[in-house]
Formats: sequence, structure tokens, C-alpha cells
Amino acid sequence: SKALPPMKRKRSHMAALDWREVPAFMAELAKREGVSARTLEFLILTATRSGEARGARWSEIKGSVWTIPAERMKRGIEHRIPLSEAALGVLERVEGLSDDLVFPSIQIGEGGKVKQQSVMVFKSLLLRMKRDGFTVHGFRSSFRDWASESARADREVAEAALSHATGNEVERAYARSDLFERRIALMD
Repeated sequence: SKALPPMKRKRSHMAALDWREVPAFMAELAKREGVSARTLEFLILTATRSGEARGARWSEIKGSVWTIPAERMKRGIEHRIPLSEAALGVLERVEGLSDDLVFPSIQIGEGGKVKQQSVMVFKSLLLRMKRDGFTVHGFRSSFRDWASESARADREVAEAALSHATGNEVERAYARSDLFERRIALMD
């Protein structure tokens, strides 16, 4: 490391679908059968990461609130998500597939245990849909752009919906709310 000069990393972002195209994509997705299509719908409606949605458990959902435990979150902090009518509709469509996982894999694990879907389910789904040019993670960017440009959500509310930390260390020490009540309208 002393012999070589420091390298500047070029920052690359996940390719995203323009937020204006998401409603048509969702309509196309709603026509598809299968658990992976429902998982992707739920992921988009909740602005969550792939692993958070694929690992969703029924025990984490109480009424119209999904609480992802800290150990399943990137930042290691519990995240509450207000579930919209559309998100609750997705849950109704998958109810009864498993007592534990909301979106179980079609593959069965050892001893007949239900497995979590693979990260590859979305790649396969998008191939079947003949869709490319964006990533599943990019839907979080689509959400963020929509929240700013169309919903005109305050920065802090949009970032809280994505479970992002905002502000400097001092601001974060004092701003402890997850802005849940304000996020209900945004997620609807």
C-alpha cells in the first residue's frame, strides 16, 4: 500500500427504472403468477431491500405495520414500515403459503423445512418478463426520486422510509423519531 498511489474508486449506482414507468411495470407484474412476482410487488410497495422482503416473516407483521428486526436490517436498527392497502393486498394473495415466511421458496429445505427465496428469483422473473436496464435494488432509487419529485415528501421522511441515516452525528443524536406517522401517508 505504501508503494502504490491511492486509487480513486468510481462510484457506480444501481440502474433504476424511472419512477414514471413504475405504475405500468406494477400493472404488468400484477398479472404474473408466482411468489417471486408477489415478493417484488411487496418490495416495491415497501421500498425495502431484496433480503428484507425475501426474509419477511408473518411474525413481523401486526395489522398494517411490518417491523423488520434490527438483525435483518443493513444499519442494524429496527425498521417499522406502514403497509399501504396495496401492500396488504399482496399479503392477502400469499397468505397460507407458509406459517413462517411470507414469501417462501418453492424449493424445500432439509427435513421438509420451508426455505427463503434465493436472491436469483428476481433475475429469473425479470428475464421471463423480458425486462432489463434496471436492477431490483434500483426500485429504492425510483421510490426516492418519486418521493421528491411527485409526492414532494420532506427529505427526512423519504430517507426514513428507506431506513437511511440523515444528518451529522449530532443531528442523529437528537432526531430519534422514525417519522412513522408522516410515512403512513407517503406509503399510501
